[in-house]
Amino acid sequence: MLAAGKNGVSRKRLIGGLTGCAIALLMSFGINPPIGLTHPGMIGLGIFLCAVVFWIFEVFADYVTAILMCSAWAGTRIVPFNIAFAQFSTDSFWLLVGALGLGVAVTKSGLLKRFSLVIMKLFPASFKGQTAGLVVAGNLIGPLIPSVTAKCAIAAPFALGVSNQMGYEKDSKGAAGLFGAMFIGFGVTGPAFLSSSFMCYTIKGLLPPDVQADLTWMAWAMNALPWALVMAILGYLAIQLLYRPSEDMKMDRGYIDQQLAALGPMSQHEKIVSAVLVACLLLWMTEKLHGVLAAVVALIAVCILIGLGVFEREDFRSGMAWDAIIFIGCIINISSVFPALKIDKWLGMVAGPYLTPLVSNVWMFILVGSLTIYLVRFFIVSMTATFTIFVVIVTPFAVAAGINPFVTAFIIFTSVNVFHMFYQNSTYLAGYYAAGGMVSHSRMVKLSLAYMIISIVALAACVPVWHLTGFI
Repeated sequence: MLAAGKNGVSRKRLIGGLTGCAIALLMSFGINPPIGLTHPGMIGLGIFLCAVVFWIFEVFADYVTAILMCSAWAGTRIVPFNIAFAQFSTDSFWLLVGALGLGVAVTKSGLLKRFSLVIMKLFPASFKGQTAGLVVAGNLIGPLIPSVTAKCAIAAPFALGVSNQMGYEKDSKGAAGLFGAMFIGFGVTGPAFLSSSFMCYTIKGLLPPDVQADLTWMAWAMNALPWALVMAILGYLAIQLLYRPSEDMKMDRGYIDQQLAALGPMSQHEKIVSAVLVACLLLWMTEKLHGVLAAVVALIAVCILIGLGVFEREDFRSGMAWDAIIFIGCIINISSVFPALKIDKWLGMVAGPYLTPLVSNVWMFILVGSLTIYLVRFFIVSMTATFTIFVVIVTPFAVAAGINPFVTAFIIFTSVNVFHMFYQNSTYLAGYYAAGGMVSHSRMVKLSLAYMIISIVALAACVPVWHLTGFI
């Protein structure tokens, strides 16, 4: 029996690796291409399915599998190298690089903690007030950092500090409610704004070029706003229903003042980052007016921050999530390779009779699509791999049905964020461990179940807006 060591190969990884390779070989050489699919298309599809199996079984790190997938497409010569790695030259990829650079600056400067404290100070020192403050703070700060994982890792210790000041025991209802409010505010709000999560850039990169061109920061925000508002309001009410303690402790109002005092006055770097962020958000929101690509704005902003010494070469090397950047750059190449091999047309021909009626009825797709993703997440650990697979499959049918594929992609994206099983959500795990034993996972399962219901309701609230914007 093969045991899993630090550098060893577990039985699960071995089985996944052999299965993935077997599928790729069978698709490439063991099966005649069906009608509508060429032999290069079979090879390309086989490589993609191999990658999916690798992601499910975690044979390699997700970004390593993604690099291998693109390299195999180019190495087998079914598509040229510039097609297999086409997305690395797009504005979506470089917008991701710039946005993550801005996130490094915000995190390093301490601006996130200061903003959070200032917002929390505006709310009453009760359980209701502080849970509301955490939800509101997360939503307001959301667009500033494109990593929900980083936001949760920073905000969770603060939630723990508030819980301790209010006198709640660890794993009590009060502590669980404060942690849940932190996660509702900082953790599940990634879909709300294009700049709130690096996964938003992945979603955008997977969509057709003409859709990407129209999907500006403001267009994304307008079409996601109902979901964000309903999620914040109902998420807050769910916390009051599920976790409100029998005795409502009061926090010493001086605690937040002490925390702010410890930070001292705003540093020069914080002022610079604040000014740059405001300028970026304004330029992103008005992209349709001035025509400067959001990617150009983000990259220039990062160069300014580096030039002014807000973060150094070493921060650029170690602070940037280069594994995530490479993974996303590779994964969105599917949107270039599949059309080049006509795999998308073949999928439309084969699955069209079954998926077209479902996708055409947005109400049905919200319900069935969400429930399907909830079930699939038991088996596919990677959130990014899950929504990538489904977005790639569903997008052609959305286009054929006259629905903007952002709609189906957004439904899929919001549905992957469940956390009822401990291993399902890396963002949740970051907050959980950063909170230092503040709450047990068993207490948070019912919040995940509440999220599943609230998300469906929130998606339904988007439908009228999608009609108004012409997305459906």
